[in-house]
Amino acid sequence: MSSGRFAIATHALALLARADACCASDELSSSINTNPAFLRRILARLSQAGLIEAREGRAGGYRLARPAKEIRLSEVYAAVEPEGAIAPSPCEPDTRCPIGAGIRRAFDEVAEAANEGLLRGLSQKTVADIALRAQRLGRTGPARAG
Repeated sequence: MSSGRFAIATHALALLARADACCASDELSSSINTNPAFLRRILARLSQAGLIEAREGRAGGYRLARPAKEIRLSEVYAAVEPEGAIAPSPCEPDTRCPIGAGIRRAFDEVAEAANEGLLRGLSQKTVADIALRAQRLGRTGPARAG
């Protein structure tokens, strides 16, 4: 099951793609509408993956480590959701059962294929793509309930 970290990370990176200078975590968390401390943990993962840089001090904050058009969404996903989209069962199956004896390996094969497909799809889009799309959709205004 996904944690939502990918959506938050993508939002933060899209903001950084449009920023002229470093952005503070408070500024980013305000747009995302999330807890700044939670966001800083996500930003730390993005920094460890080499996707953003952090600067300390009065003019500090975060900025992209390379151009947004060079950051694939698959890299973002791998940085913040390393366990993948499909988690194994927390249950310990009965190995005396013909299904229980092999279910973990069978499920792992399915989960691996699903995660590979997800990453392949995400590799087709960049942070620049999503930032531009969000900006265009934002100009049209929020959807109105009918």
